[in-house]
Amino acid sequence: VLTGAGKAFCAGGDFSEIQAANADPLKAEEGVGVFLDVFRALREIPFPSVARINGDAVGGGCCLALGCDFRIAVRGARFGLPFVNIGLAGADLGASYILPRLVGLTRATEMLLLGQTVTAEEAVGFGMIHRCVEPDALDQEVGDLVGRLARGPRLALRLTKQALVASLDRGLEEALAFERYAQTLAIQSPDVLEGVKAFLEKRPPRFGGA
Repeated sequence: VLTGAGKAFCAGGDFSEIQAANADPLKAEEGVGVFLDVFRALREIPFPSVARINGDAVGGGCCLALGCDFRIAVRGARFGLPFVNIGLAGADLGASYILPRLVGLTRATEMLLLGQTVTAEEAVGFGMIHRCVEPDALDQEVGDLVGRLARGPRLALRLTKQALVASLDRGLEEALAFERYAQTLAIQSPDVLEGVKAFLEKRPPRFGGA
């Protein structure tokens, strides 16, 4: 679970670091690389990630949220990628990769080229986040989701996430080939026997997994 420590989820980069990088090309490239590595790590970790968005998610903070597999926000939270408003390219921290895939090219163009900000309610409407809830319901909503994932079959979840992430760049044949591999592996796991047995016995499964 990824969340913010204060009123905001994450307000983005430090302006003083941006100013320092302006005069040092090497520092600029290294700094950008660090942020890109964080986004890559969120996409590649072998288990589902959840963004508990307790407030505004702006700039790099918005990208961190989008890098998670699940995104649950409080009502009234704002999402924005206003890089161009301060002269930075909107293509940063995975934004140009993930945003069009979540909301479509038209909406992504508005947000990235105009530095547009949207509310959590709007973000739900066009698929940028999964849900928005009242602030006092956020912990319960996130806790229920995390609990459900934790009780799930680990191998199946890992393979499914891997397939979903890779599907963004694969063609049909590559996707089908990976599904053949994933399902062949999953069907041999103890979780499948437990899942089928639980279904037949009309009880919740008790997955152990690997």
